[in-house]
Amino acid sequence: MMLFLGMGLVPAAGAAQENKSPWNEDSGEKPADSSSWEEWKQAHTVEVEVETVYKYKKDGQFEITETYSGDKLKQKFKVDKLTKTKSFTVPSGKQVAVNTRAGPFVMQPGDQKEVVSEKSVVLTTAGDPYEWWLASDGDSGSVSYPQWTWSKVLWFYELEDPINLVWEQSNLKTVKSVILKQRWTDNPSEYTHYLSYPDGSWVRGDGMADSKYRVLGGYHIRLWELPNGAVVANAHQDDDIFIIPGHQVKGYENAEYKVAGFFGTVHGSYWLDNECYNGCYNAYNNGWATLF
Repeated sequence: MMLFLGMGLVPAAGAAQENKSPWNEDSGEKPADSSSWEEWKQAHTVEVEVETVYKYKKDGQFEITETYSGDKLKQKFKVDKLTKTKSFTVPSGKQVAVNTRAGPFVMQPGDQKEVVSEKSVVLTTAGDPYEWWLASDGDSGSVSYPQWTWSKVLWFYELEDPINLVWEQSNLKTVKSVILKQRWTDNPSEYTHYLSYPDGSWVRGDGMADSKYRVLGGYHIRLWELPNGAVVANAHQDDDIFIIPGHQVKGYENAEYKVAGFFGTVHGSYWLDNECYNGCYNAYNNGWATLF
C-alpha cells in the first residue's frame, strides 16, 4: 500500500462598533483603497531559496525541514538562514509517495531526500507587525480587524491564514460554547498561529476542530478574543494528514460557511482585504469575513 503526501509548505484592540463595513459582499462592490496593507505586504515580501529535507525514519517518523536562505533574506533581516521543521507519524513500513513542485518521488523507511526551490514569503519581526488597528480611521473602506494569522519561525513571523469570521459583540467563552455543542474538540492537534495586538504582544490562537487529529481530513478553527471583547477567527478545512504532511488547507470558504451555520443569525459581511487564490495553500479566500 502506498500513501500519497503532497507538499505545499508555504505558512490588538478590536474595531469600534460604529466602523462597520458599508459594503455588501453580495453586491460585489469592494473598497477602492487598500494601499496601506498592500504597501506593507510588498515591503515585507522576500524572495528566498528553500532547501527542503524529507527524512523518513525507520521508526515511522516522517520529518520535513525547510531552510530559507538567500541574499535578500540576509539584506532584509540580517540573518543567513531560517529553519522550521514539521513531523508526523506514518504507519510502520508503509511506502510513501511525496508530491513537490520539483516532481513526485517515492520514499521507504530509512530514506532521505533533499529538494531545492525558490518562493516568496511575507516575513516580519515581533516589533514590526502590520498595525491593522490604526487602519480604523473612520474612512470608507478602512479595515479595523486583523486580516491574517502568523506562524513563528525563530524570532520572526510568517504570513499564514486569512481571518474569515468576526463576532463584534461577544467573547471567546461564548463563541466556543456554541461550537462545542457541535461535538468539536477543544484540544486539537495543531501548529500554533498568532495575531499581533496593539500592546506589542503576539497572542496565540485558541484551536478547536471536529476531531483531534483529522487523520481523514476535517474542519479546524483558531480563535482570538481582542482586547475590546470582539472575537475573530480563521476557519478552514484540513486535507487528509496522509495526503499532505501535517495537514494542508483544503478550503476556507466552505469552513467559514459551516461554522457560520452553527450561530444561526448572521449580521452581514465585512471586507478584510485578504482575498487570495493560490497563495493560500492553493485554497481560495474571497476577502470577506462573515460578521455576527
